Amino acid sequence: MTGYRRLVLPLALALPLAGLCLTWIWTEAESREGTEWNVPVTGYDPRDLLRGHYVQFRYDWPTPVEGNISSWPGTRASLCLIGTAPRVDRVAVLRPGRSSPGRCDAVAKPNPWSEEGADGLVRDRIYVPQRDAVDYQARLQDPRWQGIVRIRINRSGFITPQSLTFRRRVPQGSVRVEAE
Repeated sequence: MTGYRRLVLPLALALPLAGLCLTWIWTEAESREGTEWNVPVTGYDPRDLLRGHYVQFRYDWPTPVEGNISSWPGTRASLCLIGTAPRVDRVAVLRPGRSSPGRCDAVAKPNPWSEEGADGLVRDRIYVPQRDAVDYQARLQDPRWQGIVRIRINRSGFITPQSLTFRRRVPQGSVRVEAE
């Protein structure tokens, strides 16, 4: 009987640990898959822009085709991204029960695991190194700079912010030559 217990106890402890490891590996692999897109952003709340090492921002989706995106937080809507990755030319709001506006190059959905919840298509946050936090905060508040967040949309349609960069805004009427 004691030999049986010596075998069962380590196995009983190892099995949940193995399951946890496999879940972590699967989640890690899935988080690295998807298509990356560049989306303009603006500072979300200048009074409380940083929480720890996170910068909060609001997506500034280009030329919405249908509806005002900021008016539908909390709904189960998704976004139809139209463009060639990583450039988003425009977006359309996809509401449950409505027909699609046509071709979608990617569909973004609110991530139920995100702290932002259903508002994850309107606002989000990204981790930044502490040494860069003050600079990021200043640039998000400065109208001369345009924040660009690189997002990854996985097979489930969930958005994961990858990085945040800045470029100088060009005055209206000027010609901009951009390098990707």
